[in-house]
Amino acid sequence: MISLVLCAVLLAAPPDEITVSHRKVLARDGVALALYRYAPPLGGEGKPPVLLIADFGLGRAAFDLQGQGLARWLARHGRLTYVAELRGQGKASGTPWSPAELLEQDLPAIAAAMGDQPFDVVAHGWAGTLVLAASVEELKGRVRRVVSLGTPAEFAVPSRLAESLLRAGGRQGSLGLDPEGAAVFELLFASGAQIRRDRLSALRAGAFSDLGPRGAAGLLQWMRAGDLTLSTGESLKARLKRYDRPTIQFIGLADGWANPELCGPLREVTAARVQLRVFSRLELVAEDYSHLSLLQGEGAPREIYAPALKFLNQELR
Repeated sequence: MISLVLCAVLLAAPPDEITVSHRKVLARDGVALALYRYAPPLGGEGKPPVLLIADFGLGRAAFDLQGQGLARWLARHGRLTYVAELRGQGKASGTPWSPAELLEQDLPAIAAAMGDQPFDVVAHGWAGTLVLAASVEELKGRVRRVVSLGTPAEFAVPSRLAESLLRAGGRQGSLGLDPEGAAVFELLFASGAQIRRDRLSALRAGAFSDLGPRGAAGLLQWMRAGDLTLSTGESLKARLKRYDRPTIQFIGLADGWANPELCGPLREVTAARVQLRVFSRLELVAEDYSHLSLLQGEGAPREIYAPALKFLNQELR
């Protein structure tokens, strides 16, 4: 049974500003997850809530750091917004995990904690791919529209550098403790990122946590095998063939963790109607966009947040 424990902790909001609250959510196996609720000034009446899911090892700070990020931006633009921290993320970062557990246990628990109404999703990275797959089974009938931020649809090891990191236990949160680690971090997650250096340092220190040996091994096995087998015996690729939610997909050419070759086939391997946005500085955008700057880049509010919200608001007028 899913236990929902409201921690009645309001994280402070001035009058007419958004209100942030935190709820602990227990998955079926008793693992504690976290769900943050960003209520807009006028309540967001009549619009579906939006659930934000960051990639493995990334916590709430990926969407909300120092008062900036997509979570508060969406709330300020009238959408009730939730940020989930699944096992291996944020407050649950010390919990051993596997990709299948996130899909089969964590996502249903989070959805149940949000009530029974349909919701929109912003799905990021490899964890985001699990959300797409869950929409046809565990979250069936709940997901309305999807914003895909670098979610792979074909599976392979992105690079030797990524493989080395995962073989060493996925120590993402430890990158940046020395110059060599900082260089690895930049190549995988922030190549050419238009993010202020002080802010990038804060994101590296506060947004990422280590994947842990079990999580890193599970992700590497998924990449090497080119597929993921769920506890039911069904494959993730078979799930994605059934995926049919209206989707807008943003792909960063500088993404070293979920590169364009892995993300681009989403339109071909699913039944979804996908609007595709690929960024290139040759088209006079802010940057080519990396895995992290898709979330926190200086140009993201204009080039990602705004078109994503326009897409989510369709059919709501």
